Amino acid sequence: MNKLTDRIRTAREEAGLSQADVAKALRISASAVTQWEQGSTKNMKLDHFFALTNLLRQDPRWLATGEGHPRTREPAVMSPKPDYPALTSEEKALLHYFRQIPNTLRKVVLQFLRGLNNIHVSRTNPGH
Repeated sequence: MNKLTDRIRTAREEAGLSQADVAKALRISASAVTQWEQGSTKNMKLDHFFALTNLLRQDPRWLATGEGHPRTREPAVMSPKPDYPALTSEEKALLHYFRQIPNTLRKVVLQFLRGLNNIHVSRTNPGH
């Protein structure tokens, strides 16, 4: 992958995240993520770049230049934002097991959970 835009999109997809997921996690607009992946942003803010590398668990050097190894050796943990509640023991367990599975399976698990959420929402809000 020769382009930063391709590396960002590929890393996001491998992480099983949508552009909206990335935007929400980084507290930026979804259009900003779209612009990164389309190459219409000339200067990405460094704090956004490093937050993105942490979120996607990618080596910053690889994401920026394509050189080196794509994956970081240790999973990065983004510290919660002040208004983000602490994780419950169940959430910690889910995260622990989620991090143990390969990226290809992570995508499947996320799709499954989104499907379960959609079923739950449709049952709790029948008129919507």
